Amino acid sequence: MRISKLRVLSLRNLQETEIGPAAHTNLVYGANASGKTSLLESLFVLSRGKSFRTSQLRHLIKKGEENFTIFGRVMGENEERIDIGVSYQNRRIKLQAQGRAVKKASRLASYVPLVVIHQESHRLLLEGPGQRRNFMDWALFHVEPSFHALWRRYARALKQRNVSLQQRASRKACEVWNDELLGTAQSIHHLRKNFLYELKPCVESFVASLLPTLGEIGMKYHPGWSDGNDFTTVLREAYPGDSACGYTRFGPHRADIVLTQEGVLLKERVSRGQQKLLICALYLAQLRYFTEKTRKTCILLIDDIAAELDVTHRNHLLELIRALDVQVFMTATDALEDVPGGLIQKRFHVEHGRVKQVL
Repeated sequence: MRISKLRVLSLRNLQETEIGPAAHTNLVYGANASGKTSLLESLFVLSRGKSFRTSQLRHLIKKGEENFTIFGRVMGENEERIDIGVSYQNRRIKLQAQGRAVKKASRLASYVPLVVIHQESHRLLLEGPGQRRNFMDWALFHVEPSFHALWRRYARALKQRNVSLQQRASRKACEVWNDELLGTAQSIHHLRKNFLYELKPCVESFVASLLPTLGEIGMKYHPGWSDGNDFTTVLREAYPGDSACGYTRFGPHRADIVLTQEGVLLKERVSRGQQKLLICALYLAQLRYFTEKTRKTCILLIDDIAAELDVTHRNHLLELIRALDVQVFMTATDALEDVPGGLIQKRFHVEHGRVKQVL
């Protein structure tokens, strides 16, 4: 999937914008606060129906306006054209595809599979397991047709069990939801474990290329309960503690990826610059996995490609990205004229919210 046309109205500080991006690598450059990250944000909203910068879509509306609108034309793998629109007004989001209303943002994600690397992406390494679960689940949503429905069923049963626990219902009333939890949990566990097993060699390859002096890293999947124990037994034996806490303490909603080196958590071993390269290695591996499994292309957003990277590492990263055959939108504060020819197809300069293609 590739964006062949993007139109943005009344979003942040952007002027009315319409561009025809290149099929591969696009650079959006300009001074800080010029609006270049807002352009990336519009693409993310087009794919997810939400922002990677704020939880409140109303904050995206340009000052003095009442709504924002984003339109994108997506070219599919067989050159089929898909027109997608997202607008926001009166605290309500409206999604459209091919002229018809779309009820769920997950539908947009299937039309526009998209990954973003931005200034907060280091949380994947540094913070709790939620970010790493999202990392696994994005891939499985796009690759495994059954995953989304499984996760919705599990989340619904988990919510009902937690409500029963919070209300101090009887043990029997709480365990009514156990069968649904158990069935879906085992399937989710299997899919995630298999995903990480298949992803690991790819991650190792990108880490070796981007960080050759780092050495071997460990990637271990933690299912959300004591590894090796039967979840049926775990859930049954955990009831007294769950009842006291008022929530379900074990399950796929607590899963994690543990990243280590020589038995030490990886986040304790790497510098800020190494963190960015590690994050890039993880997401490039994810994109390769996506392409190999679906035979489709993906869109990659990178905010501030040059931050914390020297020219050599930055250009090598761009070479690896170019080899993946994905459509890329990246930002920088300058035109990156020192990038080897062919690694950037189109450049767009942003100044005071106005986007202009540079020939």
